[in-house]
Amino acid sequence: MRVIGPLSVQSWLAVGAGFVFVSFLIPLLCRPAEYLGLLDLPNERKLHGEPVPMIGGIGMFIAFCASLLLIPEPLRPYASLVIGMGILLATGLVDDALDITPASKLILQLLAAVLMVSWGEVQVHSFGDLFGTGEIELGEWAIPFTVLATVFMINSMNMADGTDGLAGGLSVLILVFLAILGAVTGAREGFVALNLLLASTTCGFLLFNLRTPWRKKASVFMGDAGAMMLGFAIAWLSVHLGQKSAGTVYPITIAWVLVLPVTDLVTSYFRRLIRGQSPFSADSEHLHHILLRAGFSVGAVVGLLFSFQILFSLIGLMGWYFGWPESYLFLGLASVFVLHYGLSIRAWKLMKWLKVHR
Repeated sequence: MRVIGPLSVQSWLAVGAGFVFVSFLIPLLCRPAEYLGLLDLPNERKLHGEPVPMIGGIGMFIAFCASLLLIPEPLRPYASLVIGMGILLATGLVDDALDITPASKLILQLLAAVLMVSWGEVQVHSFGDLFGTGEIELGEWAIPFTVLATVFMINSMNMADGTDGLAGGLSVLILVFLAILGAVTGAREGFVALNLLLASTTCGFLLFNLRTPWRKKASVFMGDAGAMMLGFAIAWLSVHLGQKSAGTVYPITIAWVLVLPVTDLVTSYFRRLIRGQSPFSADSEHLHHILLRAGFSVGAVVGLLFSFQILFSLIGLMGWYFGWPESYLFLGLASVFVLHYGLSIRAWKLMKWLKVHR
């Protein structure tokens, strides 16, 4: 079979098919969204002034599954990925239409994560050599840590879905970097193809969600269904890549690829707990909200955060490629967390400074 780059021609066809399928599906799903109640209604916390269909998630999932059949590799090792995505898609659709309690969502997120670590056997077994003293093995803590980390990633992407194009664009960038890391570390073709296929279906969704000179606002949203589904998929693919059987990439390199959405979630939880609030309560103090209130346009905010995502991913990639000590990469990553948290608890000062200096 002819091979172009890291993939065969058939795999590239699958990647292209995902983009085409979702581009046709999303307009067809807008009318049914009205009858099913899958509409995001305006309120005081939202920027749009009219109901918007939340069918991006189901469109991406259908296109992803249909195109998956074109990949010329056995798909059985990825069954827990697809089923977990389906569980979270269904959870999000019910939440988008009817609203379910945070506890119910958490239980179903845990179910998908447990399925991933048990049936799929996709687990984080090592943190790598973070302190220069040798590899840190998780041993019996591998399963609970992986479950917790997966739930964090699911909610990280859900929280990033706060302005047009942000969660989808960050997902595409993360998936492309995971595909690059997979290709250069010798991961199976199916793994690389899965990342690029999911990225291409997300790009098809972004045709209707990302603001451009030709589109002033999003015409569809991915909803909780799409955000949780993508968060789970990214967690599954990231952990799989970090397994020794999949490649030789540093675990800390993968952490750099994921740091932007995860940092925002962790700092939000800490900030709310310190204030005596529930960590699951909603607020408008995420980094993209701060930049918007400082007067930046949606396009500028999204572009800036995309730039940070690319920068952080390149740091992780170059650190692994050039053999930088993992302890140095860990120190840099910890600095990003500390800086982000410091800025988040002084959000009003940051907004004031940005308004003066922008």
